[in-house]
Amino acid sequence: DIGAWEHILQQRHAFFGKMQVWDYTGLGYTRYNASDVCKEYLGCVVENKVLCNSLLLRLQEQKEDIEKMVYPTRLVSLAFPSKSRNVGVAGLKPPSTEAEELRRSNLVKLDLSDGQTLYSKLVVGADGSKSNVRQIAGIKTTGWSYPQSAIICTVEHTAENDTAWQRFLPSGPIALLPIGDNFSNIVWTMSPEEASRHKSMSSEDFVMSVNRALDFGYGPHPNSSSLDHYVERLFSDFGGTAASTKECFEVPPRAIGLISERMAFPLSLMHSHDYVSKRLALVGDAAHTVHPLAGQGVNLGFGDAAALAKVISEGVSVGADIGDLSLLNRYENDRKGANVAMAAVLDGFQKMYSVDFGPLNVLRAAAFHGAQYISPLKKNIISYAMGDRKSPLFS
Repeated sequence: DIGAWEHILQQRHAFFGKMQVWDYTGLGYTRYNASDVCKEYLGCVVENKVLCNSLLLRLQEQKEDIEKMVYPTRLVSLAFPSKSRNVGVAGLKPPSTEAEELRRSNLVKLDLSDGQTLYSKLVVGADGSKSNVRQIAGIKTTGWSYPQSAIICTVEHTAENDTAWQRFLPSGPIALLPIGDNFSNIVWTMSPEEASRHKSMSSEDFVMSVNRALDFGYGPHPNSSSLDHYVERLFSDFGGTAASTKECFEVPPRAIGLISERMAFPLSLMHSHDYVSKRLALVGDAAHTVHPLAGQGVNLGFGDAAALAKVISEGVSVGADIGDLSLLNRYENDRKGANVAMAAVLDGFQKMYSVDFGPLNVLRAAAFHGAQYISPLKKNIISYAMGDRKSPLFS
């Protein structure tokens, strides 16, 4: 919508039209295809550096329409308006100075590392999960840490990968995500101790461990059964049969080399009690963090940004104060429910796949089989993950 996509398309990126998710027990798998919901692609994987560079290029193209762009710099401090702020004594200063101080007393003051001071009607806190903006504003959060860390890195294949892969292992999921050419990103969740060990092992040993985790390691490949095909036929009358219900399990492409550093970070769930206050709005990780097992964190942030931009645009069109709380509340009301629902779904998945217990393994297998062979459910899950619907279940 803002014109940055054209720059992304000129750099490394990867559309994917297929996805496969399976369990280490070999009891079930699910495949998704963009054609299931009449789409060309399920999604696109874009590296953070590519996204940031594209946004910066777009800003530079629009610099004539931007009153002030300060980059690079960092925020040193900010002060929100206070009813008790002293704005001077009438008659002791020139009227113009007094009027300016009165105007500024109702704005947010931002001190920057380059020595500049800015005054703004609205501050958008998009400064990550440890947001200084959120902390200074005194907005409380609820959440907890997971006993897991995620290792991320880039690996190389002998051929291009056009599918997103995710396998649930006893220690957590491992995802193989295409990023273009013959490369894929790895996002591997495991205990902090295992993460430390995998981060320090040789590149060759790490690649071997990745291939084992995505193939026969921990358990066999899943297979279809006659019961699965009966379930498929049973539900085919409700909205037709999704193309991917007939797709067989596939083995992911093998990694042949590690081409980036391995980074590890702890995982947590966090949700802000409030997304907004007067002259402040939080977006993305500053407002919420989720488990990365479905790769939805950045998508939630994009949804926040789009919703806030829409509210600001509507406010400007009618001459409203864009920092007014009644206006900003419309953004919070639009986004909070969807974000809480996604966080709850992902947290539930994390807990369900953190226990290796016979009856629970059977329940997980049933979930995989249902998602694979019940076409209406499969289509709803795809649409939910793509942001086209608010619930992954029937509605």
